[in-house]
Amino acid sequence: MNANTIQVKLESYAPWILVLFHLIGLGIFLYPDRVEGLSGLNMILCALLILFSSEHWRTETYLLLGIVVGGFTVEAIGVNTGLLFGNYDYGHELGVKLYGVPVVLGLNWYCVVATSVHFVLQWIPKTMPWMLKAVVAGLLCVVLDYFIEPVAMKYNFWNWEHGIIPLFNYVCWFIFSVLFASVYLLNVKKVNATAYFLFYIWLLFFCILNVL
Repeated sequence: MNANTIQVKLESYAPWILVLFHLIGLGIFLYPDRVEGLSGLNMILCALLILFSSEHWRTETYLLLGIVVGGFTVEAIGVNTGLLFGNYDYGHELGVKLYGVPVVLGLNWYCVVATSVHFVLQWIPKTMPWMLKAVVAGLLCVVLDYFIEPVAMKYNFWNWEHGIIPLFNYVCWFIFSVLFASVYLLNVKKVNATAYFLFYIWLLFFCILNVL
């Protein structure tokens, strides 16, 4: 089975896999005696499905590694200095930590950026300058983060000082998301259906957890 065949098959089955795992995830989160520490596994699954649904695996791998390292680095700076995002710390839900940051956290940055970029590629006219597309993608990343933040605090992903999410967090998310999205858009032109579909799944998933 060649790479193109795998990509086509994944693009066909990945949405159903994502729906299944997120339905299971909802059940786990809403169960009173839920098993903690499984959210990091979901991030890994989502990242791998996006990667292997990509038309060009090598390029996507470089983008994944770059965003993972970049995202982890800004989070490490933020947690240890308070100079980025605000004053916060991570709980135990996302697993093993390095420099106070869960090692899977970079994958969250990758998934959020990738889903937002492919949403832009799907809906924004190709004639729009890439930098404006990056700005739109950055705004979409902030939208996702806005719905993720309350859930993250509720389920011990991370916690903000005094339980207040600062506006500075969203400003930093926007700036770094635009930077990562700019690099992504310079290297990817075709819509990844898996990443595009994941945008809707995460938006719905975290909206539901916000109201339940």
